[in-house]
Amino acid sequence: MSAWKRIAKRAVVHTIARTAPLTWGWRKPGSLIVLMYHRVLPKDSPARQTEQPGMYVSPETLDLHLNELKRHFELVHLDDWLRRAKAGAPLPRLACAITFDDGWRDNYDFALPVLVKHQAPATVFLVSGYIGTTYRFWPNRLMSLLQKSAAEPGSVDYPDPLRRIVAPVLQEVKRRGALAVEDADRVVQGAKGFDEEEIRRLIETAEKSGDGISQAGEILDRSEVEKMAATGLIRYGSHTATHFRLGGRISPSDLESEIAGSRKELQELSGQPVELFCYPNGETSPAALDLVRRHYLGAVTTRSGWHEASGDPHLIRRIGVHEDVSNAREPFLERLSGWR
Repeated sequence: MSAWKRIAKRAVVHTIARTAPLTWGWRKPGSLIVLMYHRVLPKDSPARQTEQPGMYVSPETLDLHLNELKRHFELVHLDDWLRRAKAGAPLPRLACAITFDDGWRDNYDFALPVLVKHQAPATVFLVSGYIGTTYRFWPNRLMSLLQKSAAEPGSVDYPDPLRRIVAPVLQEVKRRGALAVEDADRVVQGAKGFDEEEIRRLIETAEKSGDGISQAGEILDRSEVEKMAATGLIRYGSHTATHFRLGGRISPSDLESEIAGSRKELQELSGQPVELFCYPNGETSPAALDLVRRHYLGAVTTRSGWHEASGDPHLIRRIGVHEDVSNAREPFLERLSGWR
């Protein structure tokens, strides 16, 4: 990006950040903003090397966010707000609900202390089948494979059609001499074009060829889930049983297991009612949406925007916030503006 473009961008961010709190006053009473977080990783965390840039904030950035949010919004549990909206009860004029996707262990290690400091309620969407396991989500596994390929050219054999996405990036890495996180992120985004079953199979095949890919445990275990719930600040929702994207091919029995079965498992594990659902990667289908409506009070998407009391409670928009676009006050306010 040229110097002039950077200056122009900073000017736009500054202007929107200054005017955003004023424009919120024009919104309908009862407006809700739902924030989408994933991971909370310190600046020196090795986990950042196999994580997409849009997937994390630092503990310091989360602290900044909560300080700012408390100035403008009433922080609420999402399920409480939805019940009040459904009953036609009075709602806060401007409310904010905080959500974390996937159930990462760093939510316990680094997010929870900040949430407790601010007494901020939050919903953590758990993948019921992965709690307490060493499972790694396929984007992280793919990024680890790319790192191995960059460090040891030819050490991983990528099956077609995954090779067609990986090869051009590795050629660039060879010319440049190093793998950037952005390179791996580009491959992950391209791989999302495959069906869920196919991409999992392709990555497993590549892993078998590249012997020695580590499988570090990064998911919350049962005791951490219980300790987070014991604070009274954390409630849980379902993010399916296996993080299977619901917009592709999936049998009716598997759909039932991913949506209804995960709710039952999480209620037994957490001892809490599980009223909320989160669509993996934001993908859904008419059959999935119908099943979610039957089993949950509400559900969140990855579509950007605010939510109103009259909106569909099973297609709630959220605003994603992550380190590279919200690590200071002005870019954070610009992100919340809802203008993009």
